[in-house]
Amino acid sequence: MINLMHLLPNLLNSLGVVLSTILLQIPMADTFRSEGKIYVVLAVVLIILGGLFYYLLRIERKLKKLEDEINKNNP
Repeated sequence: MINLMHLLPNLLNSLGVVLSTILLQIPMADTFRSEGKIYVVLAVVLIILGGLFYYLLRIERKLKKLEDEINKNNP
């Protein structure tokens, strides 16, 4: 089973590279930056990604618990 905690730093690094590349190439990002709205967009994206990671961690824990229970009942 893949441990998500080992993948998290790599995913965040990749996300940072992609976001910085996108934000530097889109003229609309200049408008957002000048008006200070880019921080709102970034906060919303981070909240959504944080929720997804939390959801994945919960599912992983539940699956691990079920796998342990199955292995315990079927030696």
